[in-house]
Amino acid sequence: MTQIPGTLVSVNGRGILLRGAAGMGKSDTVLMLLRDGHQLIADDAVDVTIAAGQLTGRSPAGTPGLLCLRGPGLFDVTRRFGPEATATSASIDWAVELTRERRPATSQTDWQSVVIAGIRIPQIALSPDRPVAELIQVLEVGTCD
Repeated sequence: MTQIPGTLVSVNGRGILLRGAAGMGKSDTVLMLLRDGHQLIADDAVDVTIAAGQLTGRSPAGTPGLLCLRGPGLFDVTRRFGPEATATSASIDWAVELTRERRPATSQTDWQSVVIAGIRIPQIALSPDRPVAELIQVLEVGTCD
């Protein structure tokens, strides 16, 4: 097992790893996704395992269902959104790097890749001043094709 920084969410059953420096909007993005019925897997740190070439992430012990918000501190997702708003694990299918660099997410050429624990997955960079949660949902549908 390897532990990596980031936040893992499940959007329509696919695991999306949110990455980026502190204050980039990962928690805000998660809250928007939770509001739309998606699930939090892990926040701040993700425990990663590999089986049959697939990355799987889960929350480190003692932190499932908790989202760390700047200012208010720890936020209990289950208490606010219900038990269906969290899951114990998810595959890590692709990543979003939140960056201040302005990049439109409009074509397949915007996709890069990142290696996590020796496994290469698709990654796209998005600016936090864009509606990141909405873009993730739109892009997730597009990656299923």
